[in-house]
Amino acid sequence: MSLKLSIDHANFLRETWQQHPRLIRGAFKSFDDLIEPEILAGLALEEGVDSRVIENHAGTWNVTHGPFESYDGFGEEGWTLLVQSVNEWVPEVQQLIAPFRFLPDWRIDDVMISFATEHGGVGPHLDQYDVFIIQGSGRRHWQVGARVSAANEICPHPDLKQLADTFEPIIDAILEPGDMLYIPAGCPHNGVALEPSLNYSVGFRAPNTAELGASVTDMLSQLNDVQLPRYRDAHASSYGAPHHVTTEQLQHVREFLLNSMSSIDLDHAMLLVLSQSKRPLPQPEGFIQAEELAELLSQPADVYIARTPGARILIGPNAEQLYANGESWPLNNDVLPLAELIGELWDDTALTDLIPVLQNKKAVALCCDLINNGVIDVIAQQD
Repeated sequence: MSLKLSIDHANFLRETWQQHPRLIRGAFKSFDDLIEPEILAGLALEEGVDSRVIENHAGTWNVTHGPFESYDGFGEEGWTLLVQSVNEWVPEVQQLIAPFRFLPDWRIDDVMISFATEHGGVGPHLDQYDVFIIQGSGRRHWQVGARVSAANEICPHPDLKQLADTFEPIIDAILEPGDMLYIPAGCPHNGVALEPSLNYSVGFRAPNTAELGASVTDMLSQLNDVQLPRYRDAHASSYGAPHHVTTEQLQHVREFLLNSMSSIDLDHAMLLVLSQSKRPLPQPEGFIQAEELAELLSQPADVYIARTPGARILIGPNAEQLYANGESWPLNNDVLPLAELIGELWDDTALTDLIPVLQNKKAVALCCDLINNGVIDVIAQQD
């Protein structure tokens, strides 16, 4: 199946991205499901898989978290199974990210897949991230409104947040297989299945200031080679009453924070954070050495190299560092061609295709490091 996205990238970025919702009919031509509902349901039986079922029966909402043992108690209609990060478990689903790589890799969160029975849905709500929703088998009726800045929200269940008020839809449509919605963060939306159906949601993370700031400062605290300034009081003959904080003291603390952030390599810490995977990457059973890699390279083209699903592989400004899985590797002319190839890598590629960029010990060492850190994987094809 072709996963070619039928949109003009430049026009979409200029006219639509993070500005307003958009319905794109036939975004994927002749779209066939990447997973069967039974396989999705089976995945939600497994430990470590983030899944939940949201039910609505006669206006009463309920949320049940996986792993599940059975779906018999949910009935024939009115419920939805949602499974996060299916791309990390099913290679075919991982390929759905490729058409969206006209956007930065570090922004991609995951592919969530939902299976809804007739009348199933999660209710009208807001998401604080950008999302593309692709209709698989079946049909859903979607309503999407313009971005709202201050919405009243309620929790009909402790694990479910919905809009308290109705919204005026600017998109009101029934989606058929291959149709796609783009919904920016903060736009109210509601989808209801007209029949058993699958939806694929490609989400793009948008951390708020506190979330990003906390991640960066936590990363800074872990970097042994960064000397972080420590606070010192301003000189004064008196600091006043000990239980009062003066305007001057607050200003001094504020200046300390701002000056400290400007005096350290904040870019490096941010890139380490941006390269972190949503979940820990699976680690290889053993460590590969340069000699073993050389032996694999001498094999016929039945050994492949693959990006580990969920891995974020980034090259920093001026191509001086490669970042992946919250770690970094220095780049120079010896290893940059390999780094660029690995960064572009999406489809499984014959390991022998790497031979031209593995012509020196530094490149071989970097390739081994990326394999040993679970960023890329070596796969032997079985006859």
